[in-house]
Amino acid sequence: MVTYLDKQPAIIAVMGATGVGKSSFINSASGHRLAVGHALDSCTQEIQEVRMEWGKEKTPVLLVDTPGFGGSSMSDTEVLRLIAKYLVTSAGTKLAGVIYMHRISDSKVEGGTRRNFRMFQQLCGSEHLQQVVVVTTWWDQVNKQVAEQRERQLRESEALFKPMLNGGASLVRHEMLQDNGYSSAQSVLDHLFLPRVAINVKLQTQLVVEKKPLPATDAGSIISDDLTRKAKQCVSRLVEVHEGLKRTKDLAIWLSLEAERKDLQEEKKAFRKQIKALSKTLNERFVL
Repeated sequence: MVTYLDKQPAIIAVMGATGVGKSSFINSASGHRLAVGHALDSCTQEIQEVRMEWGKEKTPVLLVDTPGFGGSSMSDTEVLRLIAKYLVTSAGTKLAGVIYMHRISDSKVEGGTRRNFRMFQQLCGSEHLQQVVVVTTWWDQVNKQVAEQRERQLRESEALFKPMLNGGASLVRHEMLQDNGYSSAQSVLDHLFLPRVAINVKLQTQLVVEKKPLPATDAGSIISDDLTRKAKQCVSRLVEVHEGLKRTKDLAIWLSLEAERKDLQEEKKAFRKQIKALSKTLNERFVL
């Protein structure tokens, strides 16, 4: 167990899907002005570091803003590679804690969101969960009773946050209130500084100590398996479309199938490129 040195910054990684409020949270906590995107795309397309001081002791803190999963401008493969490379090379393999952000305004927890959280669970592992905080955002965008009901579901569902919470992680709210979220963001940081130790998350251990390639890590396999499944579905549908093109004599149906065939060909190409990119070493440039 490694304790912080007086001058060493406490590094806290902030993760989550695109549009959950990662940059807004960091702005609230630090007083900085990172660019803030909307729910469909992310303004954060690279790792950004924000330095600040925390608490009466003025502990140096480094908040790490990561690109969001599920965005339109970056594939999840590229996002995971960026995070993995940062954890291995830039963070000195030691973190003070990890924050995962989730919108309470989402009426349903869709498949992509569930996959993202499974990946986050595998990235963290089961050790040191007391230094993991799940933060719900956008409380001002939904009725309070509805939001509290969703919060209970997140807390109690085995498919969502319950396993990590049972292991020692915390579930807290980030609300803007009347101080632009400053006090709320500070309370989130309070959860992470009680142990005052530096940790390795599971992904770091698997990459650095066990020397696993990214797709073979538990976090990487979540994306790898998902890409492989979707690629197989795409190929299967392509076979059906080809058969339909051969059989049909209806021009309108043929044109519709031909348009679908072109779209599926592009999807198949994109899936294969992502699968190939995931297998590259972290020092190789990512190109799609």
